[in-house]
Amino acid sequence: MSGLKCVLVARGLLWVLLLAWMLASAGAVAADPGQAGIERLKQRVNEYFSAVHARKTEKAREFVLPPFRDTIDPRQSRKTRISNFAIVGVELEEGNRSAIVTTRRMITAGGIGRVRVKEKFRWKREDGEWFLDPDDPPRTDGEIFREYYYEKLGAPPTVKFEETVFDFGWVYQGDPVRPRFSFRNPSSQDIMVEKIHGPERTITDRTEKRLVPAGEAGEITVELNTARRRLEFVQDIFVQFEPIKEMVKLRITGRVYTAEDVDKSPRLSREAAARKAATGAAP
Repeated sequence: MSGLKCVLVARGLLWVLLLAWMLASAGAVAADPGQAGIERLKQRVNEYFSAVHARKTEKAREFVLPPFRDTIDPRQSRKTRISNFAIVGVELEEGNRSAIVTTRRMITAGGIGRVRVKEKFRWKREDGEWFLDPDDPPRTDGEIFREYYYEKLGAPPTVKFEETVFDFGWVYQGDPVRPRFSFRNPSSQDIMVEKIHGPERTITDRTEKRLVPAGEAGEITVELNTARRRLEFVQDIFVQFEPIKEMVKLRITGRVYTAEDVDKSPRLSREAAARKAATGAAP
């Protein structure tokens, strides 16, 4: 009988331990957004905009934080058509209790034609679920520019760049170009490149996201898409530094030629041949 009691006690302890482990695991999943949490957020965003596009107002309001459900009207005009909706970015904020979701969609309406719209929204987690918070929208790029750049216009920059203009000479249309800008952090605190502001169809940020300690050097690297450009190339980009709230303007210049342009120019043809001889490959 004592042996049977031991078995029953052991089984009871095993069930207690198993239950505790299951509860702990469930809590960990709920607390950790992880990839599953991000995918759930994307699902909620897609469902919200699907309801908006289908003009299902009450359904759309289910995805909004309860205190603000009656303060918004997500309906759209029947003369307006929205297509090509996509989530292009999800940025979890500190504490992983909120996130900034960047969306893109095409709007077609009478009088304005087709317009591509890119918007940012803040979603928050309550009771383990994601909800849109219309009362706390993220700052737009225009607001960031006013705060970080235009309002400081005329003030000497904190970050020191060796050169603020990068001239890549000339390249064939479609050739990749990777401008680099070296800088030094003379401030008394560590800084980080928060974002490169520039046209996404032309500029891709390749900068290593790391803290640059006080007094040390860093580098900005971007990649250019020259497939849609020809002849003179002039492009400004704006580098946002944190936490010093600094915005620095850099300029990229050069020339982009087609193969036909090069063939028609004796000078460019000579330079192209010299490049090929120097590298052993086509320029």
